[in-house]
Amino acid sequence: MHKNKKTYKLLVIFLLLFSGIAVAQDIPADSAKVNELYYQALNEKAQGNTAQAASTLDKVLTLDPNNDAALFELARLELEQKDLDEAAAHAQKAAEINPENEWYWILLADINKQKENFSALPPIFEELIRLKPEKKEYHYDLAYALFLGETYDKALETYNHIEEKFGSDDNVIIARQEIYLKQKQPKKAISELSHLIEKEPDSSKGYVLLANLYLKMNKPKDALKILDEGHEHIPGDPYISLSKADAYHSLKDEKKSTQELKLAFASEQMDLESKTRLLISLMSDPDSKELAPTVLDLAEMLTMNYPTEARAFALYGDLLAQQQQLKEARTQYLKAIDINGRINGIWEQLLQIELSLGMSKEALAHAYKASALFPQQPLTQFFSGHAFLMEKKYTDARECFEAALNYAEENNTPLLTQVYSSLGDTYHALNMAAESDQAYQEALLIDSNNVGTLNNYAYYLSLRKDNLEEAARMSKKSNELDPNNPTFQDTYAWVLFQQGNYQEALVWIEKAIANSPETEVSSALLDHYGDILFKLGEIEKAVAQWKAAKVAAENMGENVELLSKKIDAKKYLD
Repeated sequence: MHKNKKTYKLLVIFLLLFSGIAVAQDIPADSAKVNELYYQALNEKAQGNTAQAASTLDKVLTLDPNNDAALFELARLELEQKDLDEAAAHAQKAAEINPENEWYWILLADINKQKENFSALPPIFEELIRLKPEKKEYHYDLAYALFLGETYDKALETYNHIEEKFGSDDNVIIARQEIYLKQKQPKKAISELSHLIEKEPDSSKGYVLLANLYLKMNKPKDALKILDEGHEHIPGDPYISLSKADAYHSLKDEKKSTQELKLAFASEQMDLESKTRLLISLMSDPDSKELAPTVLDLAEMLTMNYPTEARAFALYGDLLAQQQQLKEARTQYLKAIDINGRINGIWEQLLQIELSLGMSKEALAHAYKASALFPQQPLTQFFSGHAFLMEKKYTDARECFEAALNYAEENNTPLLTQVYSSLGDTYHALNMAAESDQAYQEALLIDSNNVGTLNNYAYYLSLRKDNLEEAARMSKKSNELDPNNPTFQDTYAWVLFQQGNYQEALVWIEKAIANSPETEVSSALLDHYGDILFKLGEIEKAVAQWKAAKVAAENMGENVELLSKKIDAKKYLD
């Protein structure tokens, strides 16, 4: 009996232990801890700590795998990070757990749009319609999703349902004609657009859409016929004129096409923004070279029709610059600045053109104004810095380039490369050798094949007779990347000269001279030629080159004191 009692007690303990395990599995997650972690994740996300927020949300889901709010927030983070598969999985689960939450379905739709998983969209929009049957946008979204998924018959049914439920709508008519075109039923497409014209005879939309359809079908005469009808109902409509211009272009009647374009641009019914977009699209056309004279005429019309709009003059300047009419473009930018001097992009274009034209005095005057007006605009500061550098205003140049560096976006590597390289030039001019070297090295870390940086860094090292082996490597590389460049060949010759390799230096300096236009051989190049000849024992030839260098320097207003001493002494002077 005693033995049985002991067995009974063991059995009770055993049952209690195992029932305890079962009870523990049924206990819901610690809601206080879950809530604490959830709000911690939201706070981390608000502070921009997305990785930490995602990690905290994972902890929430470890404790409570069916926490739909955490799944939703995690999916949003994953969408931001473009982890679309994980985002879709978590958003799908959130929506399945709580199908009454509209935002979960909206997020799931957005993710699948980005994934271009169009077949997944219709069921999602059907759920949204179930939740909000009176929300027209969801019906349109469903129809368009069916269209994207190429289920055209169902898309048509949905558009018809929209029309029955919400009334006739232009968008439904236009969408249906697009479907008919996809189904190779152009007659039905024409019928839809004809219905749109009947419904709204005083709106250009139907005429233009039907004309465009005829043009797609290679029927420009039919297009013109419907557009003429349109102009009878809406005289002077600019959008009908633009469509006519396309039709005449299809018929190779460029004179009438241009006339219609000019009529559209003269119309006050089209705003400046629309005309601007049109001009830009015309210049990006494959036939833009043929269109260039017409586009410039239209741009000039804009300046006459909008004489107080800086944008009109700036656009005209942009188009002239695109055609390499730089002086004329500069005139338009100056007019734009006179109207509104607070648009940094116009100043940047102006400075860039003046630097290209070698108008250093004018660029300097504008650099002072632009750099003061836009202290936090990196491109403005960059171009201003070059204007200062050209005029040897090295301290001002340094301030501009350092400002450009401070405000440039970290991912704008082309600009950062140029800024660092320009700082290298500027620091060198200010006798800041260590800073100059560091700036060049930063530029080459970003772009190791930047030929300008390779050349300048090598040249300035050679002038200091410092690290000549590295200078030779960089200079040689710049010549491999950009062969037959006389400036780079001159640099390599000078590095070789500093290394005492005079015979090879002669080969490279003569290449540099041969590749320079006769009237553009610089005084520095001729001076180097003389120095190399002197080291090779060709004294008279060396003096002749120094004399030629002196003439070239005097013509450019450069200092010739050292050259004069070398000529008088008939010897190389360092």
